[in-house]
Amino acid sequence: MARTFPKGFLWGTSSAAYQVEGDCRNCDWWEWEQKPGHIANGDRSGIANDHYHRYREDFSLLREMNQNAHRLSIEWSRIEPSEGVFDARQIRHYRDVLGELREQAITPMVTLHHFTSPLWFVRKGGWTSRDAHRAFIPFVNRVADELGDLVDLWCTINEPSIYGAQGWIAGEFPPGRHGDLVAQYRVTSNLRRAHELAYAAIKRRLPDSRVGLSHHKFLFLPATRRRRDRLAAASAQLVTDRWPVAPAQLHRIVEATSDYIGIAHYWAQLCAFDPRRPRDQFVRRFNPPGAESTEMGWTSNPAWMRQVLNELKRYGKPVYVTENGIATSDDGVRSRYLAGVLENIHCAIEDGVDVRGYFHWTNTDNFEWARGYTVHFGLIGVDRKTLERTMRPSARLYARIAAANALE
Repeated sequence: MARTFPKGFLWGTSSAAYQVEGDCRNCDWWEWEQKPGHIANGDRSGIANDHYHRYREDFSLLREMNQNAHRLSIEWSRIEPSEGVFDARQIRHYRDVLGELREQAITPMVTLHHFTSPLWFVRKGGWTSRDAHRAFIPFVNRVADELGDLVDLWCTINEPSIYGAQGWIAGEFPPGRHGDLVAQYRVTSNLRRAHELAYAAIKRRLPDSRVGLSHHKFLFLPATRRRRDRLAAASAQLVTDRWPVAPAQLHRIVEATSDYIGIAHYWAQLCAFDPRRPRDQFVRRFNPPGAESTEMGWTSNPAWMRQVLNELKRYGKPVYVTENGIATSDDGVRSRYLAGVLENIHCAIEDGVDVRGYFHWTNTDNFEWARGYTVHFGLIGVDRKTLERTMRPSARLYARIAAANALE
């Protein structure tokens, strides 16, 4: 018997401007990737997928996949190349991009900050500066004013916890700091403030629009049923789920002002109490033994999606899965994972979670930040020499599910 999704369910994919557009020279990531050792295999984003010029072709492929939605970002460094200076040509470009989506009957979800920042902003201290959240708002205002008639669904900030951790704790993102907890706290606090201000700015201009943000949801599971391991998993989950706002005060991201909850979920780890790891809150994290890892070194299980979504039921807000996918060169694995995840999303809906849409990461293989071109998330392959797009069987599977609005 077919498992039908709610009427109006959004079937989409998710992308980020820097990872697909190419030649984005005026932001921190372009500068970062020019330095040896920062990107796997010595890769450079370069022309990326040339989506900046090939967006019509890419959107036609989305339409062929029966997509009715697409999540994309507006590159801040293109719109505001210098502080207070806005590029009318780039604004027209993004009007063309969004207009093409509308022409293809594809609803855009627009992300305003997806890991990249203009160089002028970075030179002033970036997201660690006292006024970072205010510096973001002129860009938000201009985008809402110039493009808002084409957008009903907004995502202000992408995965603030990942951005802060990778840039100031792990050192894999610019500025490449390691273990700087104070700076990471400041960054995530400023991102929270930026979201709140952006939410208010958009709603003033476009009161009927839906505005939220995307949170990366790690899932930490106890390695055994012993109490100490259950407490270890709960401790790890608490640290990653919470978003600093002010000293001695922590708020879950879902408590931020928003019209929906955006969730990006990819993986989980097991947790065990380990007295030898005081710097890790006495928690040892590891992949489930025997489980096959993805190209990112993660383990993925479709069943985890249902658990993640059910945790959100008590908040009473609509939910969008803003990112989910699997990094693999084996498209059979991708197809099975996709079908399994969608089955668990359907189960969560039956459980009472108000899931309104699913955005697969990603439509085309792309420049995957510090991993460069070494990993493959795409439903569509991209030849790195010719940039030819090839739809994989997983894309055809997703197309059939989207067309039917149901799983067989």
